[in-house]
Amino acid sequence: MKYRELNNQEIKCIKNILSNYLNKEAIEEFNFKNLYLLHDNDKYNVIYSTDEVLRYLKFFKNIYGAGILFGDLKKDKNKIKFSMSLEGMDLISKNIVKNYAIINKKGETLFLYGRDIFKSSILKLNGTGRIGIFNKNKEFLGIGNYNKGEVIKNIIDKGWYLRKGG
Repeated sequence: MKYRELNNQEIKCIKNILSNYLNKEAIEEFNFKNLYLLHDNDKYNVIYSTDEVLRYLKFFKNIYGAGILFGDLKKDKNKIKFSMSLEGMDLISKNIVKNYAIINKKGETLFLYGRDIFKSSILKLNGTGRIGIFNKNKEFLGIGNYNKGEVIKNIIDKGWYLRKGG
């Protein structure tokens, strides 16, 4: 695997996705210099690392990764698509002001076991599509998909680590 800094087109794509969740000030404050691209053939991972780790990366030619998976880039000809990972969403979760749901205790328990969220468990809902899921204490639980129905579909939740050994 090889790594490199993100180019302007990739950063623009990531900023576009972040704008679904964050206000302009939070996007401007986000430290994009802590992101790098780890790629192997057609697989492109965006990794978030600390300044210290990034300083030492230059001493290595091939690495598997150093940091947390922020998301994935998919490239198709001239088009780039970014998809946020669970840990990437967790990293920005304290600043999320759009596209999120706050759920009650019962919904939290079920969601962390991989289940979908029914409307009866939703305390607050803001937005549609891929949304951040929080408990009533505003602790980040995972990512869901809401399309104005009766259910928020579970995409991935923090219980996944225990269930899958990830």
